[in-house]
Amino acid sequence: REAALQESLAYAAERTKPVPPVNVLAEAVSIGGLSGKRLVRHVLIKCLRKVAQNSRVDLPTSGLFSNQAPIGLYCLFDGQSSAGEAGPAAAEYCARNFYKKVLENLSSLPAGATSDIFVKAALVKTFEDLDKEILEQPDVKDGCGASIALIIGEYLFTAVLGNCDATLCEAENTRQRAVPLGRSQGRCHLPEERARLQRAGGAVIGEGATARVVIAGGTSSVSRSLGDPLWKGVGGGSAVLSCIPEIHSIKLSWAEKHLYLFITAKPLAEALTSQQMVDSAGDFAVQPRAACGELIQKASSMGVAPTDQCTAIQVCFLRGGPYGGEAEETVGGEAPKKKPRLGAAVGAAVETKSARLRHIMVNSQETPTPPVPGQKAEEIRTRVEAEALLRQLLREFKTELEDLRRKHGRLKKPEDLWQKSGLFAKLCKEYSVCPTAQKGGGMCGDLGWVSREAQRKFSREFHDAVSVLRPGDWSDIVPSSSGLHIVQRIA
Repeated sequence: REAALQESLAYAAERTKPVPPVNVLAEAVSIGGLSGKRLVRHVLIKCLRKVAQNSRVDLPTSGLFSNQAPIGLYCLFDGQSSAGEAGPAAAEYCARNFYKKVLENLSSLPAGATSDIFVKAALVKTFEDLDKEILEQPDVKDGCGASIALIIGEYLFTAVLGNCDATLCEAENTRQRAVPLGRSQGRCHLPEERARLQRAGGAVIGEGATARVVIAGGTSSVSRSLGDPLWKGVGGGSAVLSCIPEIHSIKLSWAEKHLYLFITAKPLAEALTSQQMVDSAGDFAVQPRAACGELIQKASSMGVAPTDQCTAIQVCFLRGGPYGGEAEETVGGEAPKKKPRLGAAVGAAVETKSARLRHIMVNSQETPTPPVPGQKAEEIRTRVEAEALLRQLLREFKTELEDLRRKHGRLKKPEDLWQKSGLFAKLCKEYSVCPTAQKGGGMCGDLGWVSREAQRKFSREFHDAVSVLRPGDWSDIVPSSSGLHIVQRIA
């Protein structure tokens, strides 16, 4: 009885611990495609534990799941990676149901089977279960590829199917190295895939990227997918395509060796190598929206058609390990001279830390911000153009910081160097539509001390982007109801 009581108490204690989100910054960008036909769907769940809690699903408490290990799920489903004609139905079904299947299979793991090996098996079963369900849906005639990232504590699990991709960025001395995680499957020209397709009754024609598998009912450029009933033996014939993804598990060196993960749709995976993806993001450290936008712009410059829907997700691993904590207030090992001010949030019982911020805000055709005086309606940028402008400004600020470091080597901290900047006021006055751009001198673009509650009032994305900044850092591109911002923390 005593042992059973202690076990019950331990179980209850585990269940009542706070539910932490994964310590990452993640954003997705999707550009292009046919009007009114979204072929790519993405789902970002930063705290899968909270979803499980709300769904009354009990997750394991041992092994990788012990100590309420944070769990996050990041998914992309691409209807362009279909065996037949591209369609939205399979991708939409997966976006609505994949996380439910993951929770179901993770919750079914026995107490002694909670290592990375068993989690990988649960992911494979999730794909098999979901594929079976899709094939039973009479209205789903198409298929899709998938690229999934599941983070459990210190472990990253990836599952890639079809012509989608996942790429892990590793720091290696002074360079960043790409680790491809999804290119060993899905392509008909790969020797193992070619042999498997032929054993299943398909004929493989062509070489390299032009290789195709042929059956009586059609021709496919992909060798694996979710759905695609014609290719899975529904209604007769043999199942030629597989639904088993390429699976990897990696114990992360949080923000030290492992910096971020890209999850990409078919057009990006076909246009760019894994290393080209990593190289394109080099100017945008911990700025996932900017990095994804740059990735898509590079693919577009290499011939990707505007009718192709280009979608990218970047998941940045932040300082502090999987559980995170407060952003560090020191740079280069030196303590700040002043403590950050405290600002009382409206209606809050306790005070919250504030950050002093300045920003540049631009409007676009998709935001309600009125034109600045003298600006004609037709001169307002599209969302894509506005984000491209902000990425260019971030590059210019990065270049200026490097120049200032060479010139003022004794000033090691970015918060000291920004005071030497002459570029910010110039660009802020030229491009920002916020009234703060009209302030004089060092107050140009200054938002003052902004509490966390006030940051959330801008938008959730604004708060998330600012919360990871150290003094001197620039934020990612941040949307709000007023426009698009880049924000610098100056104290």
